[in-house]
Amino acid sequence: VKHEGEVNRARYMPQNPFIVASRGPNPQVYIWDLSKHPSVPPDDAPFAPQGVCLGHEKEGYGLVWSPHKAGQLLSGSEDTTLCLWDVETAIGGGGARSASGTQLQPLSKFTGHTDVVEDVDWHPRDPHMVGSASDDGSVRLWDVRCAATDKKQVHLIEKAHTDDVNCLAFNPVNEFVLATGSADSTVRVWDMRNLGGGPTLTLKDHKDQVYHLAWASFNESVLAGCSADRRVAVWDLSRVGQEQSEEDAEDGPPELLFLHGGHTSKVSDFSWNNNDWWTMASVSEDNVLQVWHMAEEIYAAEQEEEMSAGAGEDNLLGMTNSTKHTHTDSILHNVNRPYP
Repeated sequence: VKHEGEVNRARYMPQNPFIVASRGPNPQVYIWDLSKHPSVPPDDAPFAPQGVCLGHEKEGYGLVWSPHKAGQLLSGSEDTTLCLWDVETAIGGGGARSASGTQLQPLSKFTGHTDVVEDVDWHPRDPHMVGSASDDGSVRLWDVRCAATDKKQVHLIEKAHTDDVNCLAFNPVNEFVLATGSADSTVRVWDMRNLGGGPTLTLKDHKDQVYHLAWASFNESVLAGCSADRRVAVWDLSRVGQEQSEEDAEDGPPELLFLHGGHTSKVSDFSWNNNDWWTMASVSEDNVLQVWHMAEEIYAAEQEEEMSAGAGEDNLLGMTNSTKHTHTDSILHNVNRPYP
């Protein structure tokens, strides 16, 4: 589809992958129904989203759909606020329409951050809890049921990192685990039952600021992050504290499962393939998209360990007896297509 300006972020609705929300250099968030657009638009195609979400005063990157209720969308902005919309009206073709689509006002607006809101996430188990990460160094958890006049967050980690907090990710299985990434190049893992006690774990394997984090849907202890250091790192937190040989220690700590080094520029985003385990797609700032798969000896051993250790909350930060794997992968597709 034709988009106004560069695309800062795009996310599809989990209940209907044809519905996509996107953000660009404007304050608005755009809603697209891909079933109503050609796969390859003509050069003179107009800018025609199905919906335009109003409410922000500046551009932003944070964008997440509710995994619980179709049509609910949350965003964060450089104007320091979060906005919550219900886009079902735009999808259905109702509401006040303009030349660029149905205009939508936010259901709620959340204030409290004092600097740019870099990222937002929706709790996978609690339909009412969302989180935000900000350049003010804080991470805040909010209840979306709060009225627009109720500005108070449910929980606050005031100094989550020593620099801007760029991203956060709730664990899809363990409802108490939260991960955050920062411009200080670290990833921190938190127990939401004791946020005041500091992080339970700090990962220091990236060499530059961390842009995005995502847990593997098929293994609650596997976390991935991308960075300005041109790498995508994959950790298995069940390996924390595992004994290593001197040779293995040279490759990194035991929980560092894998490093993808195929990019030659900053890696700004990535996604797990939930239908093909251990396959990922990552994009970098030089307009390169890579789809890649980790070497079988890595994930095969992981699956064996998972079966032997069993599932459950206590296994997330548990210790397993395993050996270090060689960091190898196979790039399945490499797309380099610069757009005007």
